[in-house]
Parts: sequence; C-alpha cells; structure tokens
Amino acid sequence: MDQLIKTFAAFMLIPLLLRFKMKLSHTIAVTAGILMLLSGIDLETLFGILKGLMAEAPSRDTIFTVLMVSVVGGAMKHYGLLGKIIDAMIAVIPSKKAVMMMIPSLIGTLAIPGGAVLSAPFVDDLGRDMNMPSTHRAAINLIFRHITMLLFPFSSTILFVKSAMPEINIYLLILYNLIFLSLILPIAYFLYLRKVPTQKPPHREGLGEDIKSLLYYSAPIYLPVLFNAFLGIPFYLGLILSTLLVYVQSDRLRFFAVLRDSANWHTVLIIVSVLLIKDVILEMDRLLAVFDAFFLYTSNIFLIFLLFMVTSLFFGMVTGNITTPMAVTFPMLTQLTLSLGLGASEIHIFAYFITISAFLGYYFSPLHLCQTFTLEVMKVSTGQLYKAYVPYVIGAVSVLMVSSLSLLALVG
Repeated sequence: MDQLIKTFAAFMLIPLLLRFKMKLSHTIAVTAGILMLLSGIDLETLFGILKGLMAEAPSRDTIFTVLMVSVVGGAMKHYGLLGKIIDAMIAVIPSKKAVMMMIPSLIGTLAIPGGAVLSAPFVDDLGRDMNMPSTHRAAINLIFRHITMLLFPFSSTILFVKSAMPEINIYLLILYNLIFLSLILPIAYFLYLRKVPTQKPPHREGLGEDIKSLLYYSAPIYLPVLFNAFLGIPFYLGLILSTLLVYVQSDRLRFFAVLRDSANWHTVLIIVSVLLIKDVILEMDRLLAVFDAFFLYTSNIFLIFLLFMVTSLFFGMVTGNITTPMAVTFPMLTQLTLSLGLGASEIHIFAYFITISAFLGYYFSPLHLCQTFTLEVMKVSTGQLYKAYVPYVIGAVSVLMVSSLSLLALVG
C-alpha cells in the first residue's frame, strides 16, 4: 500500500508543477525521477531500467519513431507541404463539411508543435462560412484532430502500447479503436454538423491532377505505414525515407538545418519519461500486489473495467497527457493477465478499453494543450465548450463500455 500512496503522491505533483508554468515534458520527467526515488527499487534494477530504454527493441523503436515523426512533420510544415495537401484536398473533396473534418485529421497524423493552431483557422473559416456556432467549430477541430492518434501505427499512443506489451498486435488494436470511432463519430456529426446545410458541389475540372497532387504530397505520411504493414519495416526507418521524399518535394533550402530544428525533443522527453514510469511501476512489487489482490477478490468484469476507467480518467485529467495514465494502467493489465490467465483475445480487448479510457481522460482534461490553443483561436471559453460536450461525453463513455463488453462476450 505504501508504494500505491507514493505513486499517487508523485503523480499529484504534475498539476502543481504545471500550475507554475513548467513545461509538460519537464514536469513528467521530474515525476519519473521522483517516482524512481520513492519506489524503493534497488540501484541495480533502476540502472537496468535505464539501460533497457535503448537496449530493448520496443522501447528503442518507440523513441526513434517519435523523434522521426516530429522531424518529418516539422519539415513538411516548414516547406509548405501541408498547405499543398490541404489545397489538393479542398480541390478533390467538394463538401465543405467533409473538408472541415479531414483537415484536422490530416494535421493530427504528425507530431507538429502547435498543430491545433495550424488546423483551427481552417476549421474556423469554413465553419463561419456555414454559420456554425463557435462552440461547434471548436468541438469539430478537437474531435477530428485526435482521430489519427488512435488509428495511425506511428502515433505515440499506439507506439506506447506496443512498447508496454509487445505481444499485442497493434493492427488488431487499431481495428478495435476503429470500431469505437465508427460509433462515436456519427454522434459528433449529429451533435455538431447535422444542421449545417450541405452545399451543392460546383463543376470541377482537372480532378485527376488534384488527386495525383494529393497522393504525391501526402506520401511521406502514408508510405511508412504501408512499409510496416506489408514488409515489416520499422516505422522510424520508413520515416527516414519520408525525409528523402520531403527533400524531393521541397525547395531544399537549409534542408538539414530544418530537419535539426524540427526535432521535437519535448515530445521525445515525454515518451522517454513515460516509458520509465511504466518500467518502474512494473518493478514495484507491493504496488502490483494491491492490483493482484483486487483482481483475485473479484472477477466481475464490470468492476474491473470501472477500475481501469476511473484510473485512466483521473490520471489523464490531471496530466493532460494520454501516455501517462497508460504508464499506470498497462502494468495493471499485466498483473490482471497473470491473476486471471487472460487469453490473447481478451488481452487485446482490455488493451483497447484502457487505451480509449486514457484517451478520454486526456481529451477532456482542462490541461489539454490542443484544447487551449483551439479555444484561443475560436474565442470560446472552457465552460462554453464543456457545456457543448456533455452529450458527447455521455455518448463516448457509453460506446466504450458497451463495445468492450460486447467484444468480450463474442470472444468468450
């Protein structure tokens, strides 16, 4: 129980440090350091954890991929390639409502600092043209900006899952995430876009060239996924190819300096710190014994789901980060697997439930930086946005619970 209290105390420092304007990356790094000091783990084990970050392939690949995503995303932004993709998208897709949903989704594929600010003006302008309320414009930018973090294999969310539990098939997890999104996005459309009139598309010429342009300039985004899915090439190696494509597509001025400046070391520090937190918790025997006792005391699936959800929502809300609550809940899932002897299918469903729960805690956190940026652009208050969110929150939690229980019933 003492390790549980120490872990809780370490995490409660996060909102306190953020209140004093410390960067999120530094805050989570400090939390990881404090947790290591309080954990009671011997120095040899702690050294082994630090060494394992680069020695073990799942962690090493995750770190390198997060770094390369930021490099490719920053370079595409610098050379205006994202703007060319958006222009081609607007030319190819006749519906303003569809474009309004797709632009933030596209920008969300890459870890670009201030990405919400990049997509928000496009969504704001399109929404104004269609006379949408500002709260609805803000909700659409935030909802669709975060789709790809649940679907793209090289998002930090999916990469963390693969690092935390290498036995998980991330493409099966993505399929489950897609089920969640296919149920929740129609709710978002009904709440925020249904009443927006659909405009008749104008006659277009040169559609074939626009499609070619869209495929050409978006190649650095989708090619690493294809190479990994069909050839098994690690994402970070595929992203190196993406940098070569950006070189060909750009004017190449100060290219290597741009790559250097695009590297988002704050994001890398966050993922390194979270991986450390996860590995430290896995070595905290007395903390894991608390989880083990709970799982042995009850085999009620609903109560177990409730524990995972409350834990994920709490840590997601207080940190404003998605991988931090996962650093706590995936060790819990490991212990659950040992206690109840879960099969592979059940493990994937619990991983899905934990991932979406962490996502919801992070997404609705008042510390969520994308939300802060969006509200600033849209001139909307936090209270106004949360009032508009109420039915969406209810829908999201309901869909997650029903879909998870239904999947378990199917595999059981």
